[in-house]
Amino acid sequence: MRVLVVGANIGGSVAAGDLAAAGWDVTLIERDLARKKPCGGAIPPKAMSEFGIPESIIERKTRRAVVIGPSGSEVSMAVRGTKPRPDDYIIMVTREVLDRTMREKAATAGADIREATFVSHEDTEHGVRVKLRYRDGREETENYDYLIGADGAGSAVARSCGRPAVKHASAIQERLALPDDVMEYYLETAELYLGDDISPDFYGWVFPKSDHVAVGTGCRPQHANRSYAFLEGVKARAGDKLRGARRILLEGHPLPMERYKKLVYGRTMLVGDAGGMVAHTSGEGIYFSMASGRMAAHVLHMHATDHRTQLEKYEKLWQKKYGSMFDFLEFLENISYTSNRRRDFFISMCMTREVQQYTFDSDLFKEMATMKPLDHLSLAYEALVRGVLVWSTGSHPLKDAPPDITAKQALNATRAAVAEGVAADELVGAASGAA
Repeated sequence: MRVLVVGANIGGSVAAGDLAAAGWDVTLIERDLARKKPCGGAIPPKAMSEFGIPESIIERKTRRAVVIGPSGSEVSMAVRGTKPRPDDYIIMVTREVLDRTMREKAATAGADIREATFVSHEDTEHGVRVKLRYRDGREETENYDYLIGADGAGSAVARSCGRPAVKHASAIQERLALPDDVMEYYLETAELYLGDDISPDFYGWVFPKSDHVAVGTGCRPQHANRSYAFLEGVKARAGDKLRGARRILLEGHPLPMERYKKLVYGRTMLVGDAGGMVAHTSGEGIYFSMASGRMAAHVLHMHATDHRTQLEKYEKLWQKKYGSMFDFLEFLENISYTSNRRRDFFISMCMTREVQQYTFDSDLFKEMATMKPLDHLSLAYEALVRGVLVWSTGSHPLKDAPPDITAKQALNATRAAVAEGVAADELVGAASGAA
């Protein structure tokens, strides 16, 4: 059986490797194998053993998470679940290294990896006919039995299947090299920032790597014109902790805003960002992309072996295993990130033992943690008391949200920032004044 996997990053590479190992004729394509995908790069330890990821690619093991609210309140949390384990930490990687590692595993299993762009496809009586464009400009039409789309939030495969265009959130990230004495603070610490000056929709982050930190934020499309100012807001809040920083790279990418329950279109399956598999609240997509690639490959192999197994079983299995977690995280995002006062309440709740431990149980092991009855009562009491305190005292943000600027001004500011190596907010301010 022949299968084409579009997107040679983590989800596509896992699917390609699993199918190649099972004896399939697998073609794995990526339009630019040298491209570095912007990503915070946080994964749980269970991903290492589950997907055979070598420990040599680990940049940092983060054992402490600090969350800072809009009014300056903060909570420092040990990365630890209800039952302490030796691997109570979050692993930090760089996406270019992880992507390359997973591609190499797929190639070792027998996948044929090519640089090509997916153009379109159509279903035939016994498979799919796919049009590809290669780097030298030639276009070729090729026939496969099945197609897997793992080509990101703006998936061309999904569009070719007829899925309506969807809105995407935008994320922007800067990699900063820090002096050794400054970097020492981030050796085992990751930071999350909340507030209208950071993002009216999500959060900002400072994630440590081996020789630099990744600083980023994200927002919905209606706020995309201020993405670059929001990024400067994260750096302003971090302040002296980023002193002496030197920009290595400024990068951005889209994120799916919603999860798609329909993942199968005829002989085509969607995995990872192409299927909207990014968790609300945390924005994590790496683990879920790999998990969906493996699950899709498993169901596809079962289907090819016994056609009584329908490809739609993939949708049902995904919903059964992760649906409730995604629904809860979306609910949590909607009630926690929509105003500065709610963000301060969220920070206050993060100070409780129950929230910390059950959150890390879910994050480290990728399953909804089951709370004890007494912990339910304790958490309800804490929510009542802390809610009254936050709403009665009011919220006094440290910073206001940056002003609106046009998309053209934002683009020009970013280009100038990259070219000149200066802070983007200086140029955004100049662009706004000149408007």
